[in-house]
Amino acid sequence: MTVDKCSVTGYNIRGQVDDDCPLLYFALKGNDPVDKEILNMEEAAEFFNVSIKTFIKLLKEEKVPARKIGREWRFSRQALVQWLSSGDSQHYSSSESETREFFDRVAPEWSSMRSGYYDENVISRLQKAGILQNDMVLVDLGAGDGYLSRAVASEVASVIAVDLSEAMLRELSKKADRQGIKNIRTILGDGCDMPLSDNSTDIVCANMFLHHIDEPITAIKEMHRILKPGGRVFLADLREHGNREFKDAMHDVWQGFSENEITGWFKKCGFTVELFENLNKKASGKKADAGVFVMMALK
Repeated sequence: MTVDKCSVTGYNIRGQVDDDCPLLYFALKGNDPVDKEILNMEEAAEFFNVSIKTFIKLLKEEKVPARKIGREWRFSRQALVQWLSSGDSQHYSSSESETREFFDRVAPEWSSMRSGYYDENVISRLQKAGILQNDMVLVDLGAGDGYLSRAVASEVASVIAVDLSEAMLRELSKKADRQGIKNIRTILGDGCDMPLSDNSTDIVCANMFLHHIDEPITAIKEMHRILKPGGRVFLADLREHGNREFKDAMHDVWQGFSENEITGWFKKCGFTVELFENLNKKASGKKADAGVFVMMALK
């Protein structure tokens, strides 16, 4: 098959398919094991021969033909091949980069901003759960300025704080230094593809993290990968709400989650849900949100 152009990965080719356009090459070669016409997110990534994370980036940054049914993406194999052949692409800023820029900008004021949306109940609930031990490795996803990391650092062996904002992680390091905390390591990233070994972590904490992620299931699978058997996730996030102004102001991707939705995702990814609890709604005037839930899940 002759193709004039491939712009999916930023490469141009003329007259042939070659290694400069790997996505098109694999799709047209037919090397993928997926043999059905309608694909889900994972199958489409496999069809392109790329990771889920790379495919999500393509979906955000390119004009990939797709249809969203409820909250699930679906892709036509034939439409994907036609799109790849046409080289039809566009450039626009991804939600991830916009979110990163937002948190880089507000990092110095984040502590006071955060206090207007949720209080100390989440930390208190984690500490009272009885799951922290002094020989444990704890990963804090969406760590921000270390609100959770710094609060529990003395109760575990080490903390790995992950955040997509470099400015936030600098704030975390400064505050940890002032407090004399030495056992927090920082990783710059979105939490969906961490440079951590399989089965290497005892606890993953995700405090106000998932509603900033385009594909929460990808993040949940990554939590499952890095956790040891018997390891736990402690999740705190927003209950489902209809406040679009709040969502836009905080650069959220999701307007919270329902209990059925979030517990279903964790079960699908191999977890056993041990606890789901709605915390008291925080009254904060114009900043009032729908409330916060906490959940614990066991690998």
